[in-house]
Amino acid sequence: MFSQLILVPFLLFTIYRIYNLIKHYVAARKLGLPIILLPVSFEDVWWMPLRPLFSWVEHLPFGLGSWYAYTELGWPTIDGYRTPQRLGETFILCSPFGIQINTCYPPAVNLIFRDPKDWKVPDARTRLWTLYGENVASSNDTEWYRHRRIVASSFNENTMQRVWGEAIKRAASLELAADSERSLGRIWSTFDVLAMGILAVVGFGQEDMALTSTPPGHRESLMECLGFILRHITMSLIFSGLRAPDFLLPKILRRLKLSVSEFKRYMQETVLYNMRQASAKPSQSRATSLLEAMVRANEAAKQQHDSSAKSSSHAYLTDSELYGNLFLFNLAGYETTASTMTMSLPFLAANPHIQAWVTEEIDAHYTKDYTATYPKLVRCLAVMYETLRLSSPAPTLVRTPAISPQELPVATTPTGEARTITVEPGTVVAGHIYGAHLSPRWGADAHTFNPKRFIVTSTSASESLVVPEKPVYMPWMFGPRVCPGKKFSQVEFVAVVAHILSEYRIEVLRRDGESEEAARERLVGVLNEKFFDIGTHLRRPEDAGVRFVKR
Repeated sequence: MFSQLILVPFLLFTIYRIYNLIKHYVAARKLGLPIILLPVSFEDVWWMPLRPLFSWVEHLPFGLGSWYAYTELGWPTIDGYRTPQRLGETFILCSPFGIQINTCYPPAVNLIFRDPKDWKVPDARTRLWTLYGENVASSNDTEWYRHRRIVASSFNENTMQRVWGEAIKRAASLELAADSERSLGRIWSTFDVLAMGILAVVGFGQEDMALTSTPPGHRESLMECLGFILRHITMSLIFSGLRAPDFLLPKILRRLKLSVSEFKRYMQETVLYNMRQASAKPSQSRATSLLEAMVRANEAAKQQHDSSAKSSSHAYLTDSELYGNLFLFNLAGYETTASTMTMSLPFLAANPHIQAWVTEEIDAHYTKDYTATYPKLVRCLAVMYETLRLSSPAPTLVRTPAISPQELPVATTPTGEARTITVEPGTVVAGHIYGAHLSPRWGADAHTFNPKRFIVTSTSASESLVVPEKPVYMPWMFGPRVCPGKKFSQVEFVAVVAHILSEYRIEVLRRDGESEEAARERLVGVLNEKFFDIGTHLRRPEDAGVRFVKR
């Protein structure tokens, strides 16, 4: 009797899954594209905790377990360009969950991301980012424009100057000479702390003492709760809606619940404080933080709405929407800085000729004056662009037809004949970022670290940064939904790299008896073994390192 209670639901579930797989396969066949059949999908929530138990499947003979690699969200980070090379630039992942069309064909990628009216972010994906409230990443249509208008105004030049100064200050405090030999894991932890510090100061306007101390009424410091959430972000997003008493939760979820609650209280307090500041300060005075700038823009929108009787809809953000956007900036800024620095500095160590080329620019132009210096450090910025090309923060970005069926151009090879297919609403189209970034369209050296590909020299010998036209490049997205924090991350990166290289030379950390060439190959091998967890991470960060040598 007991076995029947177990077997009957399992049998019904299996039959239901097989039926859905067949249904979706029939629909996929009509599109005339290569198909990869999956018994489970990375979008099956129940599969996520069980997946590690089935790692042996990947090693089955005759390719029987080849599907396993595609059952985690970040599979393109690991796969790189291998699947597009094998199947072509457009192919389908077909599972009981549904159909996902993956494409790195430039006309298709450009279409779905430049046309937000006809192609929207799928609702299921937008819900992931609402830990503290709706935000610019979780909204579509007119709601997205409302968020974007308030958010974009806070990323102004005053904010960039604040980022520049804080990044240089924190880079100078790293004391790299005192502990010059660092594994890549140590590099990550170093810039993990640096990134959180910059975000807390520039985002909240808090000074160091306020970041690490626990004020009355709180159980954790701002740095403690924000750091814990960001380091366990996947768990935070999945279990954000969990409502259970503490005694039923494991220790890590109890701590997560506390940190999420504490960080919300900090945001409530700082939003209230900045609202008061916005009303007390002259409107012409400079905002001292990203939050203050956002609050000011929001209060201005409220006043404009109150004085206008023509519109019933509001153009400002609610308090929870302010929290949602502020948390999103902390998440995006933290991951971008920590992962990009972890990858870029070792790339420079492994390519000393590139490092010398960048250092030449820094020696000629670097000062602590943002306005005079930042526009001239194009080689530093090219290092960031190339690092993000090889180690994109996101493996894919997805869209689906907003209302009606849409035509999508497809081609299976870079030189193949193009045609169009009709994509029905509800069908997900994924822009395959790694496929686009590692495409042969970048040239024969597509898999090689070469920031010079982004630099163009004019007839007057001045250099500028230009993204090549033929390939697709999208670490910050492009089109109307380009990341509003794009320049924030660029200014932060350039400031940190410029200051470090102005004082240090970065070398590959060699093992006893190891040649320089062998050490570089080992370092690049470690950099190539990546995985995705809301950002790019290394599988073996302790197996390679770098040395900072005072210049």
